[in-house]
Amino acid sequence: MSKPLMVHVITNFAGVGGAEMMLARLIQYTEHQYEHVIIALMKTSEVYQSTLDRCQAHYALGWNGINTLGTVSKLRSLLKKLQPATAQCWMYHANALTSLSTIGLAKKPKVVWGIHHSLASPKDESISTKIALGLSKILSKQPNSIIYCAHSSLEQHQAFGFKNGNSQVIANGVFLDKFQPNPQLHQPTVIGFAGRYHPAKGYPYLFETMSLLRGENIIFKIAGSGASLDNVEVKALFEEYQLDSQKVQLLDQISDMPAFYQSIDAFLMTSITEGFPNVLVEAMASGLPCISTDVGDAQYIVQDLGSIVPPRNAQALADAILAYVQKSEAEKHALKQATRERVEQNFSIETVSRQYMQVWSQQA
Repeated sequence: MSKPLMVHVITNFAGVGGAEMMLARLIQYTEHQYEHVIIALMKTSEVYQSTLDRCQAHYALGWNGINTLGTVSKLRSLLKKLQPATAQCWMYHANALTSLSTIGLAKKPKVVWGIHHSLASPKDESISTKIALGLSKILSKQPNSIIYCAHSSLEQHQAFGFKNGNSQVIANGVFLDKFQPNPQLHQPTVIGFAGRYHPAKGYPYLFETMSLLRGENIIFKIAGSGASLDNVEVKALFEEYQLDSQKVQLLDQISDMPAFYQSIDAFLMTSITEGFPNVLVEAMASGLPCISTDVGDAQYIVQDLGSIVPPRNAQALADAILAYVQKSEAEKHALKQATRERVEQNFSIETVSRQYMQVWSQQA
């Protein structure tokens, strides 16, 4: 019996983002149930070669904004040729252009939108995103369903004017075997942070938090693209807060994140905006309690197995770190187990894939 064909339309399959990683994991987990085809509006990258190899076919349409009509026409031709039962879209531009490309098609696929973005501040979005948002708002009744990666994102988009009676939240999932708790605690305590150097990640608050704990016996490990003294802005923050390179290790971009999580005792997130922060799920799968700002779905992910504090408040972050450091070994080990169990029950790739497949199999 042949497997049903699933076409994924994604804005760009080249960068390392939450939507791209979720698509890659989903294809890996469901390749025995579905034939997958990826259509990237912009381009594909060898970063995802193993995912592309799992697909029946993949296409890159070279969209650049100026050639939008031509891209919609190419997408329409491909959908006509492939005739999938369902087109799963990933991100605003893919959602909008797929809906436009299926208007008037004789054999129309079921279209499922995927939204992987927080909309805390629509006015701060790029012009391209604002256009896609406006168009999506108009078209939002058209898709058969909309999947949001975060509860906060669902609420924000509905407040913005997205209207679709078949909307639901499916969290991002992780491969549990990839992330394992380290049974040992480190001496001194090691607090880890992972996030690229970007305003959304709250680097100034991270550095202020570390400076407030300068006198404590704590080591900080900071991973992420641009987290290096070669970055002039990071260097300026490092000097402004008079940090010690023995106690604050800037690791730049890291390829082996599971090993990074194993090397720390608790995870810190200082973001000022997020949708569904994957790093919190990965950290908790690695048995790490999380100290996070109250952004996106952080509260929903962490619950009472860590600390959630207001964004842009270094003192609250520092106090929460100290509260963790002062816990007994027994309490820390109990937290390790509880954080892992929360991810096993709610955010495993098995659970998440089942939810996606349920949406795909619903009758249009």
